[in-house]
Amino acid sequence: MTGYVYACGASLPRVEGVVVPLITPFTSDGKVDYDAFEWHVKRLVDGDVSGLFPNSTTGEFVHVTFDEALRLVKAAVAATPSSIMVLPGVSSLRTEDSVRMAREFVNVGADGVVVLPPFFFRSSEEIAYRHFSAVAKSVDVPVIIYNNPLNTGVVVPVSTYVRLASEFSNVMAAKVTYADFSYLVELIRDVKAVRKDFTVLTGLDYMFLPTLLVGGDGVVPGLGNIAPELYVGLYRAFNSRDWDGVVRLNRAVLQLSRLYWLTGQGVESPATIKAVLEAIGAPVKRYVREPLRPLNDEEVKKALEIFNEAKSEAAIK
Repeated sequence: MTGYVYACGASLPRVEGVVVPLITPFTSDGKVDYDAFEWHVKRLVDGDVSGLFPNSTTGEFVHVTFDEALRLVKAAVAATPSSIMVLPGVSSLRTEDSVRMAREFVNVGADGVVVLPPFFFRSSEEIAYRHFSAVAKSVDVPVIIYNNPLNTGVVVPVSTYVRLASEFSNVMAAKVTYADFSYLVELIRDVKAVRKDFTVLTGLDYMFLPTLLVGGDGVVPGLGNIAPELYVGLYRAFNSRDWDGVVRLNRAVLQLSRLYWLTGQGVESPATIKAVLEAIGAPVKRYVREPLRPLNDEEVKKALEIFNEAKSEAAIK
């Protein structure tokens, strides 16, 4: 195996466990609320998550400028101990901009980057490969390849993961937000046959336990912003073979996942997550940037009911 960045045998930290894709709090006039963001980061750090993912889908990266994203990454790095990875999203459609974004995030202390495929011109597997390769060559930190076909219209082929894992020692993980379980099984089987240290994390909360059961390595849960203890607890219970705890906490995660289907079109998970945080007393407010809309009071009430039912299921006080 060869790597453009590291020689054979060099090691990088594994990306595994519970990596929370951070919300981006806003004020009522649409500005980024950095104070609320820092408070939220510290709350998740106290929850002992494995990593933090600013500039994410949950963080409304498509509604955030590069300067805002860079400041968010700096804030996350400043508030996070070295034991917890900061893994910002790199999301530009233009390869040159994605390379610049990755480098600047790493320059301010990011521990790795999460890279989406180009999702406008997407006519061939080779286009995505070249895009991912350029980012991997440009930084000396773990690179996580993000597959999210629901939002991008692109399914990153398993063969692309295998090729990148074979050629780049710092392409170390996959974040898979894709409900095709057969794809997940194939990816875990094929990429780990090439690289045993390569990790696979699901981006779907309700697939966390199934992912672990077939040899995956963790989860990137949007709802981890609300209840990180559910996901950290489930991960620890699974690793310690506490099957009673696994069953109980998985039921709670499945219950909490009902929040994804709470409302109709026009309200996405960032709005729901922020509304619940506001309702439970966090300094995060329910505001999102257009064209999203915040939850109304009746929707907030329903969301809070689901949240409380999940806590009850998990027997969390």
